[in-house]
Amino acid sequence: MRTRPIQATYFCHLFLERILKLRHFFTLPYVPLGLLSVTLVCIPMLASAQADTNPGEAFRRLATDSWITRSVAFSELGFKGPMVLASTDTRREIYLPVPANVPLSEGALQLDANYLRADGGRTTMVVSLDSYPVSARAFTENRGDASLPLGVDGTARASGFVRLGVNWSTALSGTSICFNSQTPGNILRVEPTSRFSYRYDGAAIRDLTTAWGALPTTAVILVASGKLAAESYDTAWRLGVAMDRAGKRSVLNVVPAVGDVVDLEGTVVPPALRAIPAFAALAGGGKHKMADNAEIGALLSLGQSSPFRGDIVIADKALLTSMDLAFNALAEQIKATAPGAVTAFTQWRARIDPGAKAIGSNEVRVGSIFGRPAILVAPDAGAKVAGLFGQLWRNIGVSSALAVQAAEVLPSGGSVISLKSLGGSPASFDVLGRAEWTATFDLASVSAEGRLPTTLMLDVSAAPGAARAAPVASVFLNDILLGAKHLNAKGARERISARIPRSALAARNVLKVSFVRQLSSDDCRETPEAYPVAVLASSHLVLGDVEPDSNFTGMLSRFAAGADLMLPTSYLDDARATLPRVIYLASSTGVSATNATLSWVAADKVQDPLSSFLAMDVPFAGNKNRVNVDGDRLVLADHSKRTLLDIEGLDRVGTLEVATVDGKEGIIYQTVGAHAPQLDQSFQLARGNFAAIGSQGLLTELDTDNASGRDLIEDDQSFSFRKSMWLGLPALGLVFFIALMVYASRVRRRKAIEKAKL
Repeated sequence: MRTRPIQATYFCHLFLERILKLRHFFTLPYVPLGLLSVTLVCIPMLASAQADTNPGEAFRRLATDSWITRSVAFSELGFKGPMVLASTDTRREIYLPVPANVPLSEGALQLDANYLRADGGRTTMVVSLDSYPVSARAFTENRGDASLPLGVDGTARASGFVRLGVNWSTALSGTSICFNSQTPGNILRVEPTSRFSYRYDGAAIRDLTTAWGALPTTAVILVASGKLAAESYDTAWRLGVAMDRAGKRSVLNVVPAVGDVVDLEGTVVPPALRAIPAFAALAGGGKHKMADNAEIGALLSLGQSSPFRGDIVIADKALLTSMDLAFNALAEQIKATAPGAVTAFTQWRARIDPGAKAIGSNEVRVGSIFGRPAILVAPDAGAKVAGLFGQLWRNIGVSSALAVQAAEVLPSGGSVISLKSLGGSPASFDVLGRAEWTATFDLASVSAEGRLPTTLMLDVSAAPGAARAAPVASVFLNDILLGAKHLNAKGARERISARIPRSALAARNVLKVSFVRQLSSDDCRETPEAYPVAVLASSHLVLGDVEPDSNFTGMLSRFAAGADLMLPTSYLDDARATLPRVIYLASSTGVSATNATLSWVAADKVQDPLSSFLAMDVPFAGNKNRVNVDGDRLVLADHSKRTLLDIEGLDRVGTLEVATVDGKEGIIYQTVGAHAPQLDQSFQLARGNFAAIGSQGLLTELDTDNASGRDLIEDDQSFSFRKSMWLGLPALGLVFFIALMVYASRVRRRKAIEKAKL
């Protein structure tokens, strides 16, 4: 433990001895020079050595270390595979999340990419950051590495994103006339292993809006160990769903208890603290069993050197009490073994201990927990804080602490709702070959009073270009093409009306508009130029009265108005294992984090749902399930009671079934086997009424009442009939008008003849 101070003392003693031995080479005026050398070399080294052996100084260093390191791979941003750029000119933008309005330090981007160049010609890659070009490269080989390290400046971004642009341009060259210069064999692959890393000062996180935006892509929800209070469990699942809807994953962590085994890989214990027994016990790394509360306090006191963290803390009484016991036990050890460090530890504890300032009812605030900024939430504030961090209200939290009494989603107030109110900001942008505009919205934010989006009215405009071919606008919802149109491109508003099939809706919906222009170069005498297009603010969704189907899509609309989440009380005993499952099943099935109710069902009790419901491992009396689970055996029947599946030996599998209980429709989840699946992300359900899920997500889905897809076909045919009927009404009116005119003409002619006879 004292190797470094002994070495430093020995070195300085040796250095001084050499100076004194060589004094006969110097005249007296140079003796002070030797002493000055000793002062300049030895005193700082001895001071450093003294600091490394002083526990009080170690705590002061921990207290001043507020820098947070972040590293995010593209795979964590939703890239399931490589981003492929091909054709003549392809531009893509990737939004890399950073804390809004917070300066960055040591920003670095490692772009992992490779290319294929089968067609030759001119091939270039231009990379830009925040629309400013930072790298341009040309490629001449048939294939090769296009990876690139880039520095990212520390400018604070108000948007909360660093915009990475990749422009892959390839065309044939050496021709004097214009011909098809497309090069489909020239391809750039940007790998999902590409990584963006940076540091920022955690002390700059001073308000809730910034703290929410600064959450990592995978955030940790911290709760108390042991049996979790029902109120805290309710708050934890709601915040987990709110994070999932905001595009962030969540994992659960609990404050360790005596006897728990903790993985200390990567834990760094400062040498100065190893004189204290609790810290010395943690210095070995690997798997470690917590022997007492002092060791728990030591683990929590290591700040960023510890693998233990909490980004959102459910600050209930049990958590605060357990942390208080741990810090008190550690304080007693410090007082006994390093009394000089008591004052520094007390100051450090005041900074990291969430119990230092009691949290009030319905309160949410920013705090520094374990050396990192975190969001502390009162155990009774779950639904209100989830609403505060929703798309509508999250930017209003420009304060370090708020008492939230209400934060609701605004009702639609009619049969239409604008895309702007859903986060789809109107925008104009230039299009050379292809460009996209996207908007993301939750179904719960547009469904009200039993209505669902039935039609999209998209208003766009486009400036004329040099090409004779009209630009094309295509509209997609969740990657399903809803409609497309050739634009007149005269700078005026043009409307695209597209029906929204119920099968295209999901709990979280992505609306994408793709604009494509034909390149024009006037027989290669002109350089192709980009021309602007716009998505206008008058774009909106039309809501219609739709009777929800008895499938997962139908349940999305029912849950938007409210749901009864029914859980067994046994889930409280193991929150670490059950909370992630509740979060991701609730998010996947469309349960609202703000207006759902939570009902606890005892093991020996049968309880009917209050409304549309999501019930997990809860039995119902007299329920005629199509899905029957008995241990590791799964039996599935169709509407005629014919057995579709009967297997046993399953494990880590769960089933979802749309069922009716006591006249109320809902979804029943059951675990098949001894262990439940370990979900770590949400998944998308469609028009089935049965689904099997595993730890990797959705395994299979089907509609046992409509295995052939008859309902989908009839729905489309019905729509086509209605569409043709409405389109035929004007023609029918025209025919009626012509017939009326002919009849009137004949009547006039007959009267004229009769008058002539008289």
